[in-house]
Amino acid sequence: MTLAALVIVLLAIVTYLLVRSGELRTWHVVLVGLLGIYLDRIHWTDPIIAAVTWLAQGLTHAT
Repeated sequence: MTLAALVIVLLAIVTYLLVRSGELRTWHVVLVGLLGIYLDRIHWTDPIIAAVTWLAQGLTHAT
């Protein structure tokens, strides 16, 4: 759960910096956020979440 929170914070910072620099418009962020909420409601994100979780666990696996 803490890895998910870290990824959310990182993405929020990157989004803020892109909006602030003018590279990304505020309405782009709103549309992508709405798309993410919609995809989450219809459960199309389950394979994506599984892939990201698998990749994050593989990168942070300590033997």
